[in-house]
Amino acid sequence: MPVFNWVALKPNQINGTVFNEIDDERILEGPSIDVTISKQKVIHKGPNKVALLDSNRAKNLAITLRKVGKTTEEICKAIQLFDLRTLPVDFVECLMRFQPTENEVKVLRQFEKERKPLESLTDEDRFMMQFSKIERLMQKMTIMAFIGNFSESVQMLTPVTNTVS
Repeated sequence: MPVFNWVALKPNQINGTVFNEIDDERILEGPSIDVTISKQKVIHKGPNKVALLDSNRAKNLAITLRKVGKTTEEICKAIQLFDLRTLPVDFVECLMRFQPTENEVKVLRQFEKERKPLESLTDEDRFMMQFSKIERLMQKMTIMAFIGNFSESVQMLTPVTNTVS
C-alpha cells in the first residue's frame, strides 16, 4: 500500500478550502449508522439476488472470473480433468486464493439444505457453490500449478554450462 504523507493544516490555513465549509457539529449530530455486520448476514443484492460471500471477496472473485472468460461449468470441469489448456496455470494460481473457507461452505450448504433456489444467488455465490463441491479441490489445483510450472522449475534447477572457446 502506498505511503500517504500529510501535514495537518493550521486553522488560519483552511480559508478557501473545503474544510472551511464543513459543519462538524451538523455531521456529528446526524443519524447514527449501525456499522456492525454479522458474518452470517445474508445481503440482498439487486433484484432478488442473495449474496452469501463477503462483499470484498465476492468482488475479487468476480474480477478474477471475468479475466478468464469461462463459465463455471468449464472451470470446474477443467479442474476435475487437470486441463491446463482450458485453464492457464496463472489463472489456476489465482483461483487457489478462493478456496472456500469452512464458514463459506457451511453457509452455502445451509442455503442448499433450505432448498432455496440457486438462481436467487449472485453469480459469485453460484460459482462458489459449484467450486466448493469439487472433491480435493486444493490438492487438484496444487497439482495443476505444479504441472503448469514444471518446465520452468526444471529450467531454473538446470545448471548452465559455460563453454569457453
